[in-house]
Amino acid sequence: MQALQRRFLTRNDMADSMVLTAIFLAAAYWGLEALINLFSPGEISFYREIFGPNVGVMGMRVIVLCLFLIFGSHVQFTINNRKRAEQALKESEEKYRRILESIEEGYYEVDPDGNFTFMNDATCQILGVSKAELSGRNMRQFLTAESDRKLFDTFQQCLRAGRSVKAFDIELQRGDAVLFIEASAGQRRNQAGEAIGFRGMLRDRTEKKKLEMDLLESYRKVQNARVATILGLAKLAEYRDEGTGTHLERIREYARLLTGEMARMPGHPESIDQRYIDDIYNSSILHDIGKVGIPDAVLLKPGELTHEEFEVIKCHTRFGGDALAAIETQIEGSSFLHIGKEIAYNHHEKWDGSGYPAGLKGQAIPLAARIVAVADVYDALTTKRFYKEAFSHAKARQIILELRGSHFDPAVVDAFAAIEGELDRIRQEKLNQERETVMPVDECYPGSAMLAAAVS
Repeated sequence: MQALQRRFLTRNDMADSMVLTAIFLAAAYWGLEALINLFSPGEISFYREIFGPNVGVMGMRVIVLCLFLIFGSHVQFTINNRKRAEQALKESEEKYRRILESIEEGYYEVDPDGNFTFMNDATCQILGVSKAELSGRNMRQFLTAESDRKLFDTFQQCLRAGRSVKAFDIELQRGDAVLFIEASAGQRRNQAGEAIGFRGMLRDRTEKKKLEMDLLESYRKVQNARVATILGLAKLAEYRDEGTGTHLERIREYARLLTGEMARMPGHPESIDQRYIDDIYNSSILHDIGKVGIPDAVLLKPGELTHEEFEVIKCHTRFGGDALAAIETQIEGSSFLHIGKEIAYNHHEKWDGSGYPAGLKGQAIPLAARIVAVADVYDALTTKRFYKEAFSHAKARQIILELRGSHFDPAVVDAFAAIEGELDRIRQEKLNQERETVMPVDECYPGSAMLAAAVS
């Protein structure tokens, strides 16, 4: 069977061989006749007896007839082959069209101007138009303005690169509804290789897109509720210490600005991305949450603290860090609480190692704690406390710059100096907001003038 198939597959070669054989036979005939004439100068009579008086002409006619038969056979075979190939191509195209009609995704073909030349039933269903109404209409009529520009740019990209664009999002307008479509596009070419339009697929992702948007909205609401809950809990701790006010709001804004500036500083060894900035913004307000564990007799003592009492105050870093660590163990995956825990434990550590609770030094102190340390001290210096008046921004700036490399990380102080104007603007804005909306502290806490622990 395989030998028979190989025989039919090589019929073109056989026909060509037959042509060459005929030429060879003709040449052999002429050679033989010349050889006989050479050795037999007399007329060779038996040719005339067999073929008649025009024997020479007869031989040539026979040869030409053979050649025509061979060439005709070859041409006929080639024509039949071409017809069979065209029929097979037609059947293949018809099968291809039936497949396109049966798939769920939309399939389209358009000319270079975007007019539909072919579309399957799924495309008609997506656009809400019958085939008769859709034929000849321009695809751009169904697109929003932004998607019209995107599709045009995509078609141009296909022309320039000569490659298909596998997936891009567009929006289709169907009546009053907007459909979210994932599309693909590629060139259509004729047999000469010339571009004659575009083809591609359309997948309706409207329901999936709505689910994604609903999920994002739910996530946003959960995030907002989480942040509001954390702020409320942090304020409960703050009320025991500093009373009402916008201290926590200022701290998180300062921390966000300082972290963002450090992310822009060249050559900084620690990686800071947007998620880190968001996490430090949310978690910085938990820095003093451990003060809920400090006894009132120490936290609210009006006078100077003894050495033993100050040691008790120091425990607020451990209380806060331990509480956040316990919560963190109940949460799967990474969490902003990890940064909150680092801040609570270490925001009183100093660059030169003289801080507490662990006496960490230099970059052994977590970056978030180094940032919040500057933010916390700046806020303490520029706001009024029972034991002092508020320092000016310029005075606070001078103190922080003087503590560069001893109390504070030099890089964080450099970031502070670069954005000091923005920090001062936030400070004034929040303090003005505080004066307009918050009751005097004394009305909430009769003994609040004695909150000596605020300096810790």
